[in-house]
Amino acid sequence: MSPGILKELQFFGLAVLRGVLILILYDLLRIFRRVVPHGIYAIALEDVLYWTGTALLIFQLLYRENDGAVRGYALFAVAVGMLFYHQTISSWLVENIAVILNWCLGIVLKPFSIIWKKIVQVFRAAVKFYKKKLKNKIKEFIIILFS
Repeated sequence: MSPGILKELQFFGLAVLRGVLILILYDLLRIFRRVVPHGIYAIALEDVLYWTGTALLIFQLLYRENDGAVRGYALFAVAVGMLFYHQTISSWLVENIAVILNWCLGIVLKPFSIIWKKIVQVFRAAVKFYKKKLKNKIKEFIIILFS
């Protein structure tokens, strides 16, 4: 086999692996979103950062391994790697890791949840008490003011 063809095959393999890496990173983001729910602005920021990082990973691959030349088969190889990973273990990993992390966080955060509920109860009782007291003081002030 000629050295040129061998180099192109190695580049194709690296591009496939880069596609797998890109989807692994997205799966980590998906797991994070399932474990830590957050708003639409945070999701949009995460997506922008992810796609910027993805573009940099592909650029780095093309620059380092192919002298910056964009070739269709390189992008095809990245897509093949992504498709292969997605069709094999992606969904299974995301589901199971998210369930395990949620379970672990539930165990770890349960004591804090109980303490937080007690703090909220005390705070609400204090607000109710001082609200009544303040109302009575205002009534007294108005009576004194107009008498």
